[in-house]
Amino acid sequence: MTHQQLDFLADSVNPVLLGLFLGFCLFTLRNRGGARAFLSRFGLALLITYVLSHLHQGFHWGKNLGDFPSGHMAFFFTVATSFFLLEGRSALFTVPVALLYGWLIVFLGYHSWIDLLGALVLAVPVTWFVHRIAGRQAGPE
Repeated sequence: MTHQQLDFLADSVNPVLLGLFLGFCLFTLRNRGGARAFLSRFGLALLITYVLSHLHQGFHWGKNLGDFPSGHMAFFFTVATSFFLLEGRSALFTVPVALLYGWLIVFLGYHSWIDLLGALVLAVPVTWFVHRIAGRQAGPE
């Protein structure tokens, strides 16, 4: 594959994963109230993760943090964690894709492995926390 083709592949991973996740939600969450609550928590987790992963760009701190953590992988891990909380077997798909996607964006020079690790450490706990705590506040679905 050419560098341009790999770049296209890297750019398409998150939209494809998001589409699969939303499609899965559409077909599995029959209770409209429960679906709305779950997707609201997902949206909140995605928003919080996005803000936290890009917060350093709004400040001019002494140390240049560059692309740490990776916003691309933070998005991926937020979707993948929500997918896992909805259907645990989704990890059979998302874990190999995360490894391939991570390798690809490091290979293309967009991020380092530390950037990816930072995204993992940020996105998974934030997403879990939002789903568990906000879900507890909302009551049973």
